[in-house]
Amino acid sequence: MAPGGVTCEISAEKLANCEAAIDEYQSWYETAVLGCSIDQWRGLQTTEQFLGWLEQHPDSGAGLYAGFGRSIGLHRLGQGSEYLLSGGCYPRPDDNGFLMPGGFVNGEHIEAFDHHLVREHTRYSWFTDHGPTHPWDSVTTAEHGQDRGQYSHAKATRYADQVVQLGPMVDLYLADDPLIATWMQAEGPSTWLRQLARLHRPVVVMQLMRKTIAELRTESQEPAMVWPAEVPDDAQGFGVVNAARGTLGHWICIRDGKISNYQVITPTTWNASPRDSHGRRGHWEDSFVGLTVPDLENPLQLGHIIRSHDACLVCTTHMIRTGQRRSFSLY
Repeated sequence: MAPGGVTCEISAEKLANCEAAIDEYQSWYETAVLGCSIDQWRGLQTTEQFLGWLEQHPDSGAGLYAGFGRSIGLHRLGQGSEYLLSGGCYPRPDDNGFLMPGGFVNGEHIEAFDHHLVREHTRYSWFTDHGPTHPWDSVTTAEHGQDRGQYSHAKATRYADQVVQLGPMVDLYLADDPLIATWMQAEGPSTWLRQLARLHRPVVVMQLMRKTIAELRTESQEPAMVWPAEVPDDAQGFGVVNAARGTLGHWICIRDGKISNYQVITPTTWNASPRDSHGRRGHWEDSFVGLTVPDLENPLQLGHIIRSHDACLVCTTHMIRTGQRRSFSLY
């Protein structure tokens, strides 16, 4: 495997090396993290089965987290928005959906993901407020002169006019993973389940990787890349992938053969969004409502909730010219 998205020719030797790398990682993961075989872990498909496993494996990495996390009440913290969003992951080569399907959880209904329903709000962000706009039409212009109550360098991103949450827990739930689905049905989203989903996801992904290698062996004579590709003079494009923290989206506009607008919406932008044009809180903010913090000098509960999303705020860091020196501001 060549890091960085480099396209290379497929050979039997390269596929064998890929498989050996997965074997090595799986052996370490079973020993150091799960404390059991992948097959045994995959057999845990109900809450009762998982709790039974936990009694037998309290000292494994996953067991230590799961037991301790529940003992301090992480399964009762940080529910946040009830609306869940995932764009799907691992597109099928025949363009017929994804190996891990996505969607939008709207109450009891699961609807297909449609990027046309995405809107960016900047009413409470340090940007010029153009009202809710689709990313193709978004303008990102820093504005610090006008005081309208701004408090974030993140935009407030909404889907179907709803505040949503994203992440591995949501991705696996919408892909109908048995273990995550059974806990979601039993307790709903929580700080504890988000972290459990991160421990569980490598097991799922390793299976998909092995499936992909097997398919590449069968279709080894197919081209790895088709070139040249034609780029139109005027076009709009969209791409989505489930990254480590959830769904990542890119929107591009091309005019006269050049990029005229390019917008990226990261998973943390969704989760960490401030209030929108209607004054509605973002997902993280909703997660704090009703939270009891016994020690305000050491608010561990806040840290548990935020870190369960694997927060990455690099995208909200901006350089500001002050006239005398350069400083940065972080959300």
